[in-house]
Amino acid sequence: MALAIALIVVFGSLGCVVYFAASGNNQSDIVLMSIGVNNMRPDCVQILGIFEPFDEELRLQTLQCEPSVADLNPVYSETNESAYDTPFHATLTLDIYGDFVTGTAYQFTFRFLDEYSKVKTVYLAVDFTPDNASVQIEKETTVEEFRLASESFGNQQVFWTHLMWPESPGFSEVRATLLFPGISCYMYMANSSIEILGEEAAITKCHHLGQIFDDVIYPKAIEIAGDPDGHLGDIDGDPRVTVFLAPLVRNMGRAYLGFDDPKDEFLGPYSNRREMVYVDAEMDLNDTLCITTHEFNHLIWNNYEMDEADFLVEGLANLAVDLTGFWSHITDAVTTAFTYHPEVSLLHFNRFYSVYWDASYGQAYLFVTYLAERFGVNTVKCLVSISEDGPAAVEIALADAGYDLTFNDVYLDFITACVLDDSEIEDGVYGFESLNYTTRRYTALGNNYPIMEENTIHYHYGFDVNKLTAPPDNFTIAIENPYPYAVGVVVAVRNSSGWHVSQFQLYSASGTLSEYIQSAEAEEVYVITSLISHVTPTDHEDVSSLAEIPTEGLDFTITEGDTRSPSISDSLVLPFSILIIVVFSSIFIVYRKQKRM
Repeated sequence: MALAIALIVVFGSLGCVVYFAASGNNQSDIVLMSIGVNNMRPDCVQILGIFEPFDEELRLQTLQCEPSVADLNPVYSETNESAYDTPFHATLTLDIYGDFVTGTAYQFTFRFLDEYSKVKTVYLAVDFTPDNASVQIEKETTVEEFRLASESFGNQQVFWTHLMWPESPGFSEVRATLLFPGISCYMYMANSSIEILGEEAAITKCHHLGQIFDDVIYPKAIEIAGDPDGHLGDIDGDPRVTVFLAPLVRNMGRAYLGFDDPKDEFLGPYSNRREMVYVDAEMDLNDTLCITTHEFNHLIWNNYEMDEADFLVEGLANLAVDLTGFWSHITDAVTTAFTYHPEVSLLHFNRFYSVYWDASYGQAYLFVTYLAERFGVNTVKCLVSISEDGPAAVEIALADAGYDLTFNDVYLDFITACVLDDSEIEDGVYGFESLNYTTRRYTALGNNYPIMEENTIHYHYGFDVNKLTAPPDNFTIAIENPYPYAVGVVVAVRNSSGWHVSQFQLYSASGTLSEYIQSAEAEEVYVITSLISHVTPTDHEDVSSLAEIPTEGLDFTITEGDTRSPSISDSLVLPFSILIIVVFSSIFIVYRKQKRM
């Protein structure tokens, strides 16, 4: 296979004008990356470029110049050898020397030989140094100007795309057609999906999606998460985002409704070299809008950092769907799944496709929504640009917003809200303003005291809910010590005056952990327990199975009356004794009761 490219260079008194034309190849396959003055000899034109696939060799077969130039000599600049003999690997660096005449237009024609017939695209850039170093280039063609000319309705592109994941980690080349070039987006659809939907339906869908992206999704995403360029910058110099509607579900299964791929933000093998998200092409329009919004939020966050904890990343992406004004049955489904599985870990996001996958998405969505409603959307937005990750980032964002709260403080408030969802108490701390989800899974405990529960599984930062249907006037809860972990305990008592919430963070190097609760005239009582870290947690890795999550099987007992040991009882009754107990027994109890924030 031979790939021919024509390059026209005009040498004039004011510099040079560069044009591209393709011979035997699609014009849109040639992308002008940059033009600039270089400190080279005045009789040299330098061609810089890259080609794909990157694992193939590209060899210059012939070079022609019209009109002819004396001493025309193409050299492979990396080795200073003839470009006719030296193959190019991934990058093309070619110096063209000759006796060029000022004011003359030259047309160079390159013919590249690809013996495997696999090279699809060549990207070129030109640097020229005139005699006078102060002379400026007469006209510079930017990437954006080139795309405006080349990426118009009907333009064809080939994108590297995951279509066999997870069975195969490789990429497929998928040909697509531009069906809507917008102000802030390019809406491409895979040609195979156009055939299934029909041309008219495909164009209509891309038009509607593109208009809404320009008018609603893009500006709202910036408001929620920040500038899409982030810290990485704009790889292609074009502010538009490519939305590639591809047959994801048809090829990969229902778990893959959309994704963004960080590889596209860098030069490298299989990079599409543009800001780009992938969305299933064959969903209805509402689902397509929701998934596009979700994935675009991921793209923005990844341009700031790529190692953030998934419970924050996925939570904000789902919240973005809400704040943009869409309703997603998918978000509703995963959040409902969480209400039946509160034991799922908040920090350790489940990445195996199951009900726990859904529950992880649902809990992440509720947690970030809780943060946004209580502390403001701007506080949540700050998480995107904070370099620290997970709980540490949450604490920094809260401190920057003027709140003196730890992650554990907020987490216990959050799980209380998940059980009670009553925004009328404690200034709304224990409820959601815009959502109506409460935990549906709990264990109803009888009235035969003492009540003993054995080996209750607690995953790290998941929670277990027990309900006392016939609560005594007062009781003691004693919990097996999970050292080196701590136990977060929430006791919510409802009587004729409403809900009364007490929270404890219990941590000790030895002994049983216990608390005494007064619940006179209580109509119902919830006891919520969670395995937590006694300091800000740093472990928030994704998992592919429940076995990877730190876990403890806890025994606990609920007994009528105050059955604590005297030393513990005294430490809670006599304030002065607290110091003595801490010094001599090395027991530290963090107690926070009915706080207001």
